[in-house]
Amino acid sequence: MTTTISLPTAEYDLAKAYAKEQNLSMDELFVHLIRMLTPRHEDDLWNNQGQDLPPYTTDELSSRIEEGEAQFERGEYFTHEEMMANLKREFSWLK
Repeated sequence: MTTTISLPTAEYDLAKAYAKEQNLSMDELFVHLIRMLTPRHEDDLWNNQGQDLPPYTTDELSSRIEEGEAQFERGEYFTHEEMMANLKREFSWLK
């Protein structure tokens, strides 16, 4: 996904100079700034997610495997090349 951000030229030039000093791309700088605005408790929610869940039963695991095999037989999968292209498109700011 791509998002367009509109900034006044002077602020953009300052941000660009700062990104260069920090050896960051503009995309990386914006991601860093957005993370700075994210409340810290959200990090705790992600880090603790799923800790209270019981382990899968053998039947649940078998069911998930069978569903995966059925999807594969129906052709519902990505090749490695397709998956990498999707990842590069979605996370274009990563090097």
